[in-house]
Amino acid sequence: MKTDDLIDALAAGLEPVAPARMDPAWLCWAGGAATVAVALLLGVRPDLTEALQAPTPWLKAIYTALLAGAAIRLATRLGRPGIDARPAAAMLLAVVAAAVLWGGIETVMTPADQRMAGWLGGTWTVCGRNIVLASAFAAPLVFLSARKLAPTRPTAAGLALGVAAGGIAATAYGLLHCGEATAAFVATWYTLGVAAAGLIGAVVGRFALRW
Repeated sequence: MKTDDLIDALAAGLEPVAPARMDPAWLCWAGGAATVAVALLLGVRPDLTEALQAPTPWLKAIYTALLAGAAIRLATRLGRPGIDARPAAAMLLAVVAAAVLWGGIETVMTPADQRMAGWLGGTWTVCGRNIVLASAFAAPLVFLSARKLAPTRPTAAGLALGVAAGGIAATAYGLLHCGEATAAFVATWYTLGVAAAGLIGAVVGRFALRW
């Protein structure tokens, strides 16, 4: 058999393979795990029904959900060898930058004697810790959702997955438990909590995502 004939025979019947992506079912389970963790470990705020009628909890949720979505996109691109992940990383940074800008504008417009109170709120010492706690229940499922990916930079991929878990956890935390309402608080302490979850994910990913 000639070389060209052999190549044609081997190529016969081949069909394009869909790009690997994170499993949405596992991501949904991650969201459920974070919700249960917040409800059981931290508790649901007693005025939840009234609070959800205001825009503030939903604005917080939009920010943290965008963080999670951008991190999932970044992890997906990092899990496809040869794909440029920089646009996805820029998207994630843009989400954070928009929140910081929003918080900065709000702070400038706040009377000087109220700025510190608005920035620190009443729970700044526990906000990040609570997000990391809830993310610990979401993270294993987020990592399982990435089983089909093949990251060549496991630490970076782990960081992205950790941020995704943190964003999912922060969304549940902001809707169900946290009563803080200022953009400056969310842009600072929520972001730091999600970033801490990302750093933990980077350490785990360095070993768990190697192949």
